[in-house]
Amino acid sequence: MSKHQLTDTLQKIFKDENQRIVFWYDADREFEEGLSDLKLDGVKIIRLDEVGSLEIKILLEVQECTGSFLLYAPYPEPDAKDNWLLDISLYSRTFHADQASILLNELGLSSQSLRSYLTSRRTFFRSQDRLNRLKKWVKPEDTESELDLKMLAVLTKSELPDIFSILMRLFEELCESDEQQLLLATQTSWDEIVKYDLAEPFWNIVTGTFGYTEAELSVKDLLIRLLVTDFAKALRGSVPLSLQHFVLTSPSLSLTASVFANHWRSNINHYKSYKELSGTVSKQLKLENQLADLDEQALLETMTFEVLERKIILCLLAKMKNGYSFGEEDRYVIAHRLDGYWTNSQITSGGVDYRVIYGALLAAAELFALRSSYHTGLSYPDSHTMFSAYTKELYRFDQLYRQFHEKADQIELTGTDVLKGLREDVENCYSNWFIDQVAVTWGGMVEPNHGTGLLQEWRLNNIPNQQDFFQTFVEPALKAYPTGRVYVVISDALRYEVAAELTDELNAKSRFEAAIASQLGVLPSYTALGMAALLPHQKLDYKTNGDVEVNGQPTASLEQRSKILGEVSGTAIKAEELLAMSKDKGREFVKPYRVIYIYHNQIDAAGDSASTESNTFRSVRDAINELSALTSYIINNLNGSAVIITADHGFLYQETYPGQHDKSGLDNKPAGTVKAKKRYLLGNELCDSPKVWHGVTSVTAGTTSSMEFWIPKGANRFHFSGGARYVHGGAMLQEIVVPVVTVKGLRGVEKPGKVNVSVLGSVKKIVNNMQRFEFIQTEAVSEKVKPVTLTISLRDVEQLISNEVTLTFDSTSDQMNDRKKSVNLIVKSGNYDKKKEYYLVLRDAADKTEVERIPLMIDLAFGNEF
Repeated sequence: MSKHQLTDTLQKIFKDENQRIVFWYDADREFEEGLSDLKLDGVKIIRLDEVGSLEIKILLEVQECTGSFLLYAPYPEPDAKDNWLLDISLYSRTFHADQASILLNELGLSSQSLRSYLTSRRTFFRSQDRLNRLKKWVKPEDTESELDLKMLAVLTKSELPDIFSILMRLFEELCESDEQQLLLATQTSWDEIVKYDLAEPFWNIVTGTFGYTEAELSVKDLLIRLLVTDFAKALRGSVPLSLQHFVLTSPSLSLTASVFANHWRSNINHYKSYKELSGTVSKQLKLENQLADLDEQALLETMTFEVLERKIILCLLAKMKNGYSFGEEDRYVIAHRLDGYWTNSQITSGGVDYRVIYGALLAAAELFALRSSYHTGLSYPDSHTMFSAYTKELYRFDQLYRQFHEKADQIELTGTDVLKGLREDVENCYSNWFIDQVAVTWGGMVEPNHGTGLLQEWRLNNIPNQQDFFQTFVEPALKAYPTGRVYVVISDALRYEVAAELTDELNAKSRFEAAIASQLGVLPSYTALGMAALLPHQKLDYKTNGDVEVNGQPTASLEQRSKILGEVSGTAIKAEELLAMSKDKGREFVKPYRVIYIYHNQIDAAGDSASTESNTFRSVRDAINELSALTSYIINNLNGSAVIITADHGFLYQETYPGQHDKSGLDNKPAGTVKAKKRYLLGNELCDSPKVWHGVTSVTAGTTSSMEFWIPKGANRFHFSGGARYVHGGAMLQEIVVPVVTVKGLRGVEKPGKVNVSVLGSVKKIVNNMQRFEFIQTEAVSEKVKPVTLTISLRDVEQLISNEVTLTFDSTSDQMNDRKKSVNLIVKSGNYDKKKEYYLVLRDAADKTEVERIPLMIDLAFGNEF
């Protein structure tokens, strides 16, 4: 230590620490020669070897009770029994000028016994930067092992001074090496650990934490053993023989491997390195080849390797072959895996999204279950009953088919064909069974038969016709809100099943109440006629060229529809134009009107073109999102009193390209044809044909004149040009069951709450490293009570001391047993005070708010005795 440093250090002790008397024992007499040159402001220097103890006592305690003194002794500090100045030293400060003493002082350590230890770590302390980083973690009472741990944290640049954080950093460095060279990779941090003599302490800590005691210790070997042990502890069954020698054998400490792996997987700063390294280890162990004897139940709790997720999916797919529907056990497997590491959207970014795959499996399983509930086929006494059955349940066939393909298409884009076989089974269920059943059963009700049939009277009891839309839905809303505005959103080709999903989504939003109804769409079910039918009118008719008129006015363009709406204090606008307006501009626009028709075109824009029809289901998802946003904009920004969402028609879409058997053969257009499309043909004086249904729009759309039409029977097409999988215009239920969704804003109404979850039983003390907890969802999920996802863990106040498990409570069952779930929490190895309170903590995964905190004791020593 230089003279300057010595002076500064002593000056700080007297001034900053407000010390009056400082003893300085210089056992090696290193500073004796320079003592006379030492200048300290206001401090008298006395040599203890030159002044007697009694004289010093009188000086300090009688003669100069307020002065500052440095008492220098060129010898070691005497033992207490030989120290005549012990009473003074007890209320004074002792100073040492050697390196260890300086470190004790700078680190604020209280134990003088650490002097030799600090000397042994002198190479670490040669860097002021390392010293400064260490200081932020050091506590006065720290021991040698605690200081070693904190030095390791400094060298590895860890977030926290604990072995878990240190290992995550060490393992993360392996990601920077070539995947094939994992076991040969060098690590900068590990080289630093060796350089500063901290390798032995590191392995001592690892051994004490995990029970890792191999003859040849290495970070790479530790990585493999920790991962395999985590896999083994979660596996329900025997560990593959080729992996057993990697499993850590300490009964209690090895469980901490699972706690560590769980922390690593869920750490936002390190989960990516976990994915990469677990994948590399899985490949090196050839794990995929060793899972043949393990099924989804054996692997239920395992989260270690991505290949395990794929194996579970393959097991479930094997069960679903040929239309098998999941049982509750299989649904539980998926629900459990959806709460796991590999279904986290951040983890799957850029790769296979297992959450989407499971969603596809559930949609297919529900489709198959629905199919099995109609094992005798579709049979109804009349058209009204079948129409109502479609709005209550049959629409789910279309919805589940769409939801499956939407997800399957997402997965296919990642380059995997894991759902290829299931696609075929879904197609067989939907296209080759449901569509055929609807075509035959509903077709028999549409078909003119001895003067009966819907084509001869296009009406159903208690079901409004689409051409009566304004009188049925809009006028009552205007009367209900005499000073408000009614917004009518018309989404081209929004079929009933899509509107039903939109209704559910709107009801999940704060302050919204949505309800769905239906109307019997006009026939033929195409845009020009459907859009015109929705306008206010006294007269709906055709011009000779096939154009549709309302009250003698054209209806094709937005301006023409706006003119017609002007007669009822209304206007028309495109959805994208309205959404582009600011809140103030939007309010200014709607101010003069009582009725605003908003035209939205997402589904039909994609489906009605051969180049984009394969994007139909993706466009449906976009439409749901856009309509939800549009409704929010209207209610929240424009103070909309009521929003009515409807469509001009629905649509048919099948993944399988239609064949010639799906084509109604028409060699030539009949005489009198005005317009001819894939699913309808308009004309005058059309003859009958056994290949088609022949009707008149005066019956099926309420037109004044009787424009005639042909439509193919069932789901057939007249031709395949311009795209053939997406069609509309005919009389299938998917085309003519037109939805009407009414949405109201509920002012001052709270957002639907989440379900409550309670802990079953009373666990007051944990005596084993693994503790099982059982929970119950106290009420069923409904429109007013929403699901909740919780993270569950054990904590020492805030510090995590166990693995953290995610559970979703979303049961709609009225049976309490169906709403129970359980978790196994593994206590991290360590010393726990059996008289201290620890906590079982439940947090909402969405916003991290604490739902419940339950105190309990931990006494592992008691458990270990047994």
